[in-house]
Amino acid sequence: MTVAAVDDITPNLGKMVVVDGREIALFLVDGTFYAMDNTCPHSGAPLAEGWVDGAEVTCPWHAWSFRMADGKMTLGDYSSVDVFDVRVIDGQVQVARTPRDVAN
Repeated sequence: MTVAAVDDITPNLGKMVVVDGREIALFLVDGTFYAMDNTCPHSGAPLAEGWVDGAEVTCPWHAWSFRMADGKMTLGDYSSVDVFDVRVIDGQVQVARTPRDVAN
């Protein structure tokens, strides 16, 4: 599903987009797009408003950090968020409608 134009995405900052009614945090880091559930599983904070450090985002409320590539928490193996495939076609960013199956 098309969610934004490439030119609308600021590198190293999150942007909240909606895919089929679900809030998704979209990031552009070092030329790679990442999409993940926008809701931190701890207290529901919007991850698109978090701090980006490389390909990790830190929740703005309680500092839980997640890897953008697989959605896994960096502080321990007890939480994660869904991640979604992203592609760019003709300058438009498209995010998959369903989460990617991430192997453990």
